[in-house]
Amino acid sequence: MVTSDELRSVEVELERVTDRLNSMPLVRAATTTADCYSMAELLLSQTRLLDDNIPTDASLPMLGPQGLGSLIAVLGWDYADAAKAAPLADAGPVIAGLIDLRRSLP
Repeated sequence: MVTSDELRSVEVELERVTDRLNSMPLVRAATTTADCYSMAELLLSQTRLLDDNIPTDASLPMLGPQGLGSLIAVLGWDYADAAKAAPLADAGPVIAGLIDLRRSLP
């Protein structure tokens, strides 16, 4: 089960990442697209493990750099909500992914 400390870590890292993405110039944000989509895929797959309501053929929308922060935010909060309700959730991969993404941002 995801502990309250793990959920708080997810929330803190999610806020850090989305704040950075939403505040950087679009030219710089554009350089992060591949990393952001890798994180989005991780969030989608981890949420899918916890929530049977996500279709197996669900795909990510292709957004420009101005939408990357919102994409990560929505998927991250969906993951956090699903993790709160799932007895066997493991937040480790999500926390590590968010930290890695944050550290890779220009």
